Amino acid sequence: MSEISQVRRQPYLFQPVEALTPYAFSDVVDEVRSVFFPEIERRVEVRIAAEGPLAFMCYHFYGWDEHMVAFHPILNDPRTPVEVVRFLAKHELTHIVRPGPGHPREFWEHEYAIAPERFAAWHWIRENLSPATRNSTTAFQVLKTWRRRAPRERNPYTPHLPLDADLFDDICPGDGQLMLPPHWAARPLPLASCRGSLTPAGSAPSVAVAFKEAGR
Repeated sequence: MSEISQVRRQPYLFQPVEALTPYAFSDVVDEVRSVFFPEIERRVEVRIAAEGPLAFMCYHFYGWDEHMVAFHPILNDPRTPVEVVRFLAKHELTHIVRPGPGHPREFWEHEYAIAPERFAAWHWIRENLSPATRNSTTAFQVLKTWRRRAPRERNPYTPHLPLDADLFDDICPGDGQLMLPPHWAARPLPLASCRGSLTPAGSAPSVAVAFKEAGR
């Protein structure tokens, strides 16, 4: 029997875990549920559990329509941005409203509609947690040796701005900082060069609008 199966049969035996983040995981999930998932009427329980995935959903864990979201303790760190946890909460709650084996197309469409910041969140996760994780065919797994492998330092939430991006405030809500891709020139290029080498034909005006909006 797997560890998750054992926990499912003994749902009240979770050991209390002190939150080391400046926010409560349960508060973040409640916020996401109330804002983006009004169809989920019942409160979703939240736990911290070292079960393997970075985060996972347990359906009907405490009874019918009483679900639970668990976050791996590698995220229970004061340097974990709330934006990353908020995105993971959106991902897990999408499993409730777009159920199915794995991640069907409808799942990804719904996630993108409510979480355009997913590219920024995954950038932070891969940049900071890669030594202690692996990406399997079913989930983003945390290694059992994560405490030894996890980097001592974590970079701030500084996502890249794609060339064909939506508004920066949508991609990077909160206090995230803008970091341009490393292949960009250190000095501004002539507009003609930008149109010829950095953007698809006819897309330069939309990029200019994105930067104008990002600098509001």
